[in-house]
This record gives sequence, C-alpha cells and structure tokens, in this order.
Amino acid sequence: MKSWMMAAMAAGVALSAGVAFAEGPPPELKPHKVDGAGLNVMDLEAQKAWYSAKLGMTLTNTIKAADGSPREYIMGYGSGPDAAIVALLKSPARQPGPNAMGRIILGVPNAKGLADWLETQGVKARTVIPNAAYFIADPEGNAIELYTPPKP
Repeated sequence: MKSWMMAAMAAGVALSAGVAFAEGPPPELKPHKVDGAGLNVMDLEAQKAWYSAKLGMTLTNTIKAADGSPREYIMGYGSGPDAAIVALLKSPARQPGPNAMGRIILGVPNAKGLADWLETQGVKARTVIPNAAYFIADPEGNAIELYTPPKP
C-alpha cells in the first residue's frame, strides 16, 4: 500500500507539473522562429569581412560600446522581420577554435555548389551528406553547415 501511495503521489506531482509547463508561454508571447545565432569573436573586423566576402552577408546593424567603437555587428541576408541574422560580438574572453554552441546552419539553394565555390576561395569544406550538407569553418574555427534539404 505504501508503494502504491508513493506512485500515486509521484504521478500527481508529474501531472500537475506537466499541466503547468506543457503548454509553454501564452500564444501571443510564444516565439515563432529562431532569428539567428550569436558568436563571440576575437577579431570583430576580420570576422565581419569574412562573413561578407565568403557568405555574402551584409551588415544590417552595428551595436556600439560606450566609447562609440563597434561592439557587435549584426550580419544577415536582407532586412525586415523575417530576415535571419548572425550576431558577431567582440569578446576578449573568446579563445581560438570551435565555439561551444555547435554550429550555425545556413539554408542554401545548392549546398554542393556553394561548398565547391568556397573551396576555390580557400575555405575547406567537408561533405556530411552528399549534395545536402557540408561543413565549413570561419577563420576563428566556428562551425557552419551549408544545408540544402533533399528533394523528395
């Protein structure tokens, strides 16, 4: 009987916890998409130039430090509420090599074509899924996936 009561209590706690958290925020507050990623970088200017030259991103906003110098660059493809971004944030604590977040995934019309073109630009690409997914890295080692959904 004791184990039955404990199981019932545990189920009640789990059920009440599920009710409180299963729905998430109210619909009018619930996020509807991921706008982009933020990367801590060592060399803000060099990273801005690389994302522009190699991936065709444009500068959409500059966040300035108290002294007026650039602290963060918002890079992306176009503007408006549906435009995805990559935020490059100058960070003195950033160490060389891959960041801890994993990778940025860029949806591209032709992943193989872009990977091949980047190879001509000195950016090494690794095939993950032929014709669909290729990994590259920016100059500071941040991983980027070029992804084209396979056709049905």
